[in-house]
Amino acid sequence: MAYIHLFDGATQISEGTGLAPVTFGPLNASENEVSAAKALTIKTEANYVTYGSTVVEFTGGATASKFSVCATADGTYGPTLTITDPITEAGTTIYIRCQATDDESPVNDTTVDIKISATVAVV
Repeated sequence: MAYIHLFDGATQISEGTGLAPVTFGPLNASENEVSAAKALTIKTEANYVTYGSTVVEFTGGATASKFSVCATADGTYGPTLTITDPITEAGTTIYIRCQATDDESPVNDTTVDIKISATVAVV
């Protein structure tokens, strides 16, 4: 059972099912367009908290390198984000962007996953 989840507003992002994915775009690949930052919230279940660092990264398909994450909407984006503050059921907001590049055809890319690595403990 997972004790930590990712939300887009009030909607919990699907965990391996693809039923409630994070969506971007459409983006113009011929212009190497980068999406606007999308705010997502990491939350633990009630009575749980993360212990130590929480790492957010992208895995999966060949396009995972086109996704980036940041702790603030206007900060420096990178392929991973390490959060050192505890995450609780109140949540911690992160920001994700993606880029379309001129070497790809238009596609609805469902191959990339957002991986959250954390140790979760009972409060």
